[in-house]
Order: sequence, then C-alpha cells, then structure tokens
Amino acid sequence: MTPISSDLLLSEQAQEASLGSPALQATTQSPSKVLVVEPHPTLRTVLAQRLRQDGHLTAAVASAREAVDLCREQTPDLLVSAELLEQNSALRLAQQLGCSVIVLTARPGVEPLVGLLDDGADDVLRKPFGLEELAARCRTLLKRGRIGLQERVAVGPLEVHLLLRQVTLREKPVELSPREFALLCALLMPPGMVRSRQELLRMAWPPFSGGPRSVDTQVLTLRRKLEQAGLGEGGGITTVRQQGYRFSLDTLPS
Repeated sequence: MTPISSDLLLSEQAQEASLGSPALQATTQSPSKVLVVEPHPTLRTVLAQRLRQDGHLTAAVASAREAVDLCREQTPDLLVSAELLEQNSALRLAQQLGCSVIVLTARPGVEPLVGLLDDGADDVLRKPFGLEELAARCRTLLKRGRIGLQERVAVGPLEVHLLLRQVTLREKPVELSPREFALLCALLMPPGMVRSRQELLRMAWPPFSGGPRSVDTQVLTLRRKLEQAGLGEGGGITTVRQQGYRFSLDTLPS
C-alpha cells in the first residue's frame, strides 16, 4: 500500500479511491461512530471515506471546535485526529469527548511517538501512512473496546437491525434502498437529534456525491415508505426549519 502524501492525495487516483459506497454497507459488525478531525480537506475526505467502507458511521470535520459542536448530543466511539489543532490538540480533544483516540502526527523520530503514547494516546500513526494500516488499527481499537456491538436500534414500533441491514415495523419488514437505510440510521443515532443536511450528507453519502437537494429527495422517499408501512404521517421524520431533519418520537403512533 502506497503511503498517503499530499501529492498522492491530490492525484486523480486518490480522488477515485475516495469514491465508494454509502456510509453503511454489509459488514460483519454493526456500525461504530468514528470522528475524523483533520485540517487538510482532501486527506480528511479520503480518511472518512475509507472508514465508511468498513461500515463505520463516520463524520469528518476540520477543527476541534467543530468536533465539540458536533458531539454535544453524543460521544464518538473513536477519534482519529491530527496531533495539532487550532487552540487544541488531539489528546485534549479526546479527553473532552471522552473517547479513544488515534493520533496522526507528522513529527519525525521515536520520541514524539513514545511521548504521545505515554500521555494517553491509544495509538499513533506517523504521516505519511497507508489507508489500510489506519483502517486495521481502527478495527483493532474498536474490537478491543467492545465497541459497535449493538445489533439493533428500537424506537417505538420501529426496529432497525444493523447486522442484518433490515428494518421492521411491528415485526413486518420495511423495504429500503441502501441509501435510505443509511439515512434512517443517521436520523436514529440518536433519535430526536436534529441533523442538518450537511451532517446527513457526511453520514449517508459518499464524498463528492449529492447535495442538499439530494437529502431532501431521499428524506421525502423515506417518509413515504415509512408512512406506507404504517408509521404515521411523515413517517416519524419532521422538518426543523432552517436546521434540518429529526426523527421525532412524539409523532409515532402508540
């Protein structure tokens, strides 16, 4: 595996490699929540897409401030972060979020790596590194922490079977496309949280594909399918003006 470098990331080959399947794919384990914090926009996109290929629910932001704002309602299972961030560091951010961290550093030599591990990093990778190495280290940490073992999410009469990639309503199957399934999972983790269109794009769409209108179209289709299945008007999905969408518990039938 060719290591990642700035030149490689800007190449056509790297751009093509960043395109792939939606955030949720068939996988041997249910989705874990992984947050990538990396100032370099192309590297940030490629890292997030590679982790999504392993079935992780992956969000990617450029700064510690964005990370904290994104995680106000829930904690990621794993943080993959550049060592030095504006007015912060990967280790301090991990402490704030209360999660494990893989630190990405550009500093040469052994001492910086040892220092980061001694200071509390769960793992350290030096840039440039291979995408497959990062993916393997993430899998190891998530497995070691017994993270991502939840098999299903139940909200009222609706159940999402993560391992089987199936949705049932009152034990009857609801047929969804892979994109609709990924979108529903994004809205349900956790239920009741307002998700902006940009957040839904990051969680349920590959990079460089789709836009806000794509989200609106898919939400409309998902609503119709959930309505037809008997979930009630709007399929439990409400529009929050100027903010985004929410899977609203109070709209579910008793």
